[in-house]
Amino acid sequence: MMDAMEPPFAIAHPDYLLVMTATVTPAVNAGVKRSSPQVRLEDYKRALRFWLSYPHRVAERILFLENSGADLSELRAIVEKENPAAREVEFLALPKQAIPDGLNYGYTEMQTLDEGLVLSKLRAATTHLVKVTGRLTFPALGKALDRIEKRQGALRQPFELMIDCRKLGFPRRGCDAQVQLFACSHGFYDRVLRNAKRELNATDLRLLEQLIYRKVIPFKGRPGHFLRFPSNIDPVGVFGFKDRRYDSALTFIPRRIRALLRVVAPGYWF
Repeated sequence: MMDAMEPPFAIAHPDYLLVMTATVTPAVNAGVKRSSPQVRLEDYKRALRFWLSYPHRVAERILFLENSGADLSELRAIVEKENPAAREVEFLALPKQAIPDGLNYGYTEMQTLDEGLVLSKLRAATTHLVKVTGRLTFPALGKALDRIEKRQGALRQPFELMIDCRKLGFPRRGCDAQVQLFACSHGFYDRVLRNAKRELNATDLRLLEQLIYRKVIPFKGRPGHFLRFPSNIDPVGVFGFKDRRYDSALTFIPRRIRALLRVVAPGYWF
């Protein structure tokens, strides 16, 4: 029996580190159409301003990781002059990284996370990371995290993973995981995702989306591991590969269908 003086058990809210991954100057073999360093820098500046003013504690601490050796002075100036909530922001400029032959940006994306999280000083003050592609914003992120926290609070369990897996449409087959955004505990990252880039190859596991799916699918159905977002968290910004906005007319119907299926058939993706 609980002692009368002991407070009721409660799950503390996770302390988040919002990790913005960035490549201002993409490698020639990165395979992206939105490749202009000037254009991409403006994308990162817009996104940084968004997170500095985002009304949710997920953005209280921000780690900006850049891996092409770009000058970050304009981004630092934004933090100094346009930081109304006095958010803690840490910039790490990592050495320029090469993409191995036969692979794509996914290899350097994971290498950036592996190295940056080790070097980060802010990480020690947090329990979970939320990885976002640095050029994009996700206005619905806070509400989705609140829903996950509420579910886990009722079960008295912390959450370990939140990522969006999907069934691929014709002509592609199988499933993969969205990698523009995911959240996990630092422990999950270190146990499951750290050094995962070594498994990428030029044949059957070339894409980061495939790699992450393979790493997280064994946790399907385990308590505290969510392989579907509880609601749509649509990105705002421009595709890197297609140089087209995520909220274009071409994506409207698929976004509406996904939102409906999350409610009426949340397991349909598999």
